[in-house]
Amino acid sequence: MKEILSWIRGHKSSTAALVLVVAGCLALVLLARRVHHLRPRPAAAVATAATAVTGVSAASGVAAVPVPSGQAGTEHDARSAKMRSEFENGPHYLEFIQQAMSRPQEGGKFYALLAWKRCNDLGRHPGIAPAHAGDDSFHDAALGLVDDIGKRCTGVLEAYADVQALYQVVMEQRGGRDFLMPVNGRGIAAPSTRDTANPDIDAAIRTGDRWAQAEALENNADFLDAGNSAGDDATDRQLREWGAEVVACELVGNCRGGVQVSLHCVSTGDCTHDDYRDVVRAEVPDADRMVFDTTVEAMRQRMGLAPGEPDAEEASPR
Repeated sequence: MKEILSWIRGHKSSTAALVLVVAGCLALVLLARRVHHLRPRPAAAVATAATAVTGVSAASGVAAVPVPSGQAGTEHDARSAKMRSEFENGPHYLEFIQQAMSRPQEGGKFYALLAWKRCNDLGRHPGIAPAHAGDDSFHDAALGLVDDIGKRCTGVLEAYADVQALYQVVMEQRGGRDFLMPVNGRGIAAPSTRDTANPDIDAAIRTGDRWAQAEALENNADFLDAGNSAGDDATDRQLREWGAEVVACELVGNCRGGVQVSLHCVSTGDCTHDDYRDVVRAEVPDADRMVFDTTVEAMRQRMGLAPGEPDAEEASPR
């Protein structure tokens, strides 16, 4: 042992080199094991990455043509999908409002106000007409839907007398900003303005949520420059409001057999149309039909609906 220690003292530099060699060998062994478990990157992924960075396709050697992402505009839509489903199908709106307002990251504050508005619309309708004209089966279905909405709205208007009162309660809830809620509740709990109409619509379009888009369109329709003019401000305003109702139901996919056309059937007895677009169009004077059609088409384009191709995604009649 003494001889070994004596040898080490006499060959310090050699010993240090030996230690370094051993350490290097151990490092190489560990690295080899890690590399052994790595999977090769797919060639397609490498090519995609190269194209993204350089703008040139590795396979063809030519500049890649940018294409819109299939997910563009849908990221927020996915965030609010569960909340939207609960709004459309929930059995009790009072309970829905109370739990939704604490979930702003999913659009809950916005949908709580939307539920109140639906119940308020129901509360304002004059009741069931003593007689009806049109399809009996549609009248029965409309009566069933209105009755169902009435049950779901039990207690809502008693708990929250007006939308401003509910808005104040909603905005006091914690959880952060609701990405679907218009700034200061414009259009819902506060008046819309000409200066903010287009920014509010643009903000709703960016959310990807069709209910938010429909609400923004209807709330700001008076201030939109859409379609041709009938030559009279009051007539133009009415045509824009009607046009917004048509495009709004197309956005959410409930034109046919939905709440609005069912309320019309039940309260007026006019059940000749089961599509709300036909109900609205019947209100338009013949002399203004062409202007109305241009207004509707302009609004469809504004909201990203393909011209002449409404009902891209027919949804629940609710």
